[in-house]
Amino acid sequence: MGKASPGTQVGFKAYLWQFQSGVVAVASADSAGHAGFGLGDGSIALRPFDTPDAETTRRLIAHPDSALLCLAASPDGKGFVSGGDDGRLMLTTVDGEGSELASVPRKWIEHVAVADNGGGIAYAAGKRVGLLDGEGRPVAIFEDHPSTVAGLAFNPKGKRLVAAHYGGVSLWWCKADAQPAKRLNWKGSHIAATWSPDGKFVMTATQENELHGWRLADSADMRMSGYPTKPRSLSWSKDGRWLATSGAEVVVVWDCKGKGPMGTAPLELSRGAIVTAVACHPRHGLIASGHADGQIRMGRISDESSIELEKLGAASVTSLAWSRDGRYLIAGGEDGSAGILDFGM
Repeated sequence: MGKASPGTQVGFKAYLWQFQSGVVAVASADSAGHAGFGLGDGSIALRPFDTPDAETTRRLIAHPDSALLCLAASPDGKGFVSGGDDGRLMLTTVDGEGSELASVPRKWIEHVAVADNGGGIAYAAGKRVGLLDGEGRPVAIFEDHPSTVAGLAFNPKGKRLVAAHYGGVSLWWCKADAQPAKRLNWKGSHIAATWSPDGKFVMTATQENELHGWRLADSADMRMSGYPTKPRSLSWSKDGRWLATSGAEVVVVWDCKGKGPMGTAPLELSRGAIVTAVACHPRHGLIASGHADGQIRMGRISDESSIELEKLGAASVTSLAWSRDGRYLIAGGEDGSAGILDFGM
């Protein structure tokens, strides 16, 4: 049973274990009922949600003799899309069937994004962004970027794509027609990107320990500074009002109602070691956070309260993800620590 602060009741069961390789990313294959852990040794470890015990773990080799660099749930929710330093984009089902979706020789595929509506897959390899439809068929290649692409995100309808890079972001329509990129410029290196659920804002994390955003209606810039480290992990609340970010000793949560968060004071939740991963609950106003010391916490937006959940391991939490129904929280750590927290008790 998890720990809670005095007066707070949170019931959950935690299943924790250790892999020999660090966990790069985690994702939930909800249609198949599995948690997926992308490991640095090129494999994907699977555990079913209903029986997450050690003997139920299966290992799928997605990138033989290579490192897995990124992971996302497949559009149909029955497997995973991963990229590796072998230059291959792979689709791996929970049954262990693997197929190559794309290959970029002598490049690393470091970023992958899947549209929320399941209509598209995008990957980044160097300055190249590849776009595929929901079935994995190639649609377009976008290469007009000034530097290596460091972040990808679809808009809520899956009709546009944002690519983060040095000097700002590029916006692309998700179609095969030849098109110029729409540039939104801001100095510095942009290392992560996200699109607000209402489609009004594009937000990025920067190498300069800042959050930057653009209001798409008028391309107005928004700059949020003061982070002690890079805010690499970004997550939106279900209603699209709140943007949770890592990069400080608290979860920094920006209020994005109206014209945006610039000039407003953010909420601060779950104080502890530096926050390294955040994940907003898909149904409630709760934010899970992973910290540099391996601690997992939960914060509540309504009253800015927080509790400790579990100590995942001794190293930084690298990734957090909720199952679609919000019952399970999946976590992975830099030292190979992993866990599933079941709140359905």
